[in-house]
Amino acid sequence: MTPALHTALRAAAILIGIAANPAGPAPAKAAEALANPLLGNAEAQAEGLRLYRTRCYICHLHEGGRGPNLFATKLTDEQFLNVVIQGRATMPAFGLRMSPDDVWAVHAYVKSTGKYQ
Repeated sequence: MTPALHTALRAAAILIGIAANPAGPAPAKAAEALANPLLGNAEAQAEGLRLYRTRCYICHLHEGGRGPNLFATKLTDEQFLNVVIQGRATMPAFGLRMSPDDVWAVHAYVKSTGKYQ
């Protein structure tokens, strides 16, 4: 199985887990951590910037606003994907509005800025 296919299947499993278990999927073991397959991809970063401007900027601005500073987050790749898809206390779930690839593109953009911790 290719790494990209493995990542796509894991992301689909996360989405299925949300539908089957509203509390969210069980946390993955550290050895099975999901990594962003789009990191370093210039096209994905450009798409991530576009998506960030249209979906994220209103709350997160350049360095945090109503929402936390995404450029200083310490979330792992998988945690970032889960938070965006599932939401959290003050953030709506984007699982029906953004695909896992869209979330990965935003994450690739955020990490490409060099501000990411």
